[in-house]
Amino acid sequence: IFCSALHDLPDMEGAISKSSSLVRSEGGKVIVVHAQGAQHVLGQNQANPVMVKRGLPTTKEWGEMLDDHPEWGLTLEYEPADPRSDREEKEGYLAVLSKN
Repeated sequence: IFCSALHDLPDMEGAISKSSSLVRSEGGKVIVVHAQGAQHVLGQNQANPVMVKRGLPTTKEWGEMLDDHPEWGLTLEYEPADPRSDREEKEGYLAVLSKN
């Protein structure tokens, strides 16, 4: 579980790679959550790009990362809400990746 942390890690893809290697069984999950949502993180990035280097991955970015890294053996089971959407306002940011 990455709780309000993935965007702060120096190597986001490296962290996902490592976490995917630790999920051993088919159907295991990697969960990325931020209670305040992707738009909040984008605002932090705009206000202080030195401290917050990037936003949280969009559904499109997850798709590209997973296509680029089939060795992770992950699929995007639950897509995060778009920033500023009604869904994001209700549930924040939630992405669930499942081990194949």
